[in-house]
Amino acid sequence: MNEPQSLENHTSWLLAMLVACIVTSILHYVDNVLFFDQYPEPTWFNPSLVDILWFVMTPLGITGYIFWQQRRRSLAFGLLYLYVVMGQLTLGHYFYAPIWELTWKMNGLILLESLTALIFGAYLVWLQIQTAPTLPPANSK
Repeated sequence: MNEPQSLENHTSWLLAMLVACIVTSILHYVDNVLFFDQYPEPTWFNPSLVDILWFVMTPLGITGYIFWQQRRRSLAFGLLYLYVVMGQLTLGHYFYAPIWELTWKMNGLILLESLTALIFGAYLVWLQIQTAPTLPPANSK
């Protein structure tokens, strides 16, 4: 496979995985806002903060993808890794209630968002290794 085709493939996969993460986060965040009183949350947390968190993390992922397209790799990977980490914040629900006290739906949405972000993170690590510039061989003088 030639280099431009390979890069195009990477970009397509990157977009597909980012979209999957965004969709799973939408599913979880919408459910969290609609059924906020059923989710275990700290007393200071409210639906507006849930919204704000989603509207902060999602543009980070989208901006990371845009930087990838612009070949600004360091910024792209930095923002995309941050997006993946923020996708794990969903596990914070388990600090306030054990898994068995949440409904199947809640657990499913929480774990789906987390797992999707982890798969995306693993892909990012692989992609960063695949696209890393190779160093020329050292002189043998």
